[in-house]
Amino acid sequence: MSFIEENKVLWRKLVPVLFIIAMLGPWMFDLLNVPAQYPCGRPSVRLYGDFCGYPMSGFEVIKYANSGFVYFLGELVKGNISGRILDLIFPLYTWLIILPFFSILLLIWKKNSRRLQTINLFACGLACLVTLTLFILQTREAQYIHTLYSLWGIWLYILVALGTIIIEILVLRSNTELKQG
Repeated sequence: MSFIEENKVLWRKLVPVLFIIAMLGPWMFDLLNVPAQYPCGRPSVRLYGDFCGYPMSGFEVIKYANSGFVYFLGELVKGNISGRILDLIFPLYTWLIILPFFSILLLIWKKNSRRLQTINLFACGLACLVTLTLFILQTREAQYIHTLYSLWGIWLYILVALGTIIIEILVLRSNTELKQG
């Protein structure tokens, strides 16, 4: 048995903790218009020109996105949904971000389910794509270097999701080798 196979329960218990830590870190900036001659008050940082950014955690981003979803549902009940499709799409993206957390909890509960391992791989892959897209869409070329280190929460999330993908692939391979051998 490999080291990863022997400690897969430990790895799977560590991943949700790291996901929560990543969600507590900064994911995006809420832009504030502050003229350049005035300093940005803490915790805001100067992003570019006349804009400061207030760092929002992953939980705040999800809360903000899902408030738009509640608004969309209200408009749907009234029958007035013209031009409101973005209020539906953004919450769906945030649900994809939360999905790996729950899929790994299911894997902890039901230890040797090949189907859940595959679902977890798929959920982590989707979450990586969504978070990377979220980062790229909110960042201008001039500020990539600045946001690389100041948005550490989103990068930790991506690293944890990629690490989970790698570990689960190795666990799947070792299970397949054990069954064949």
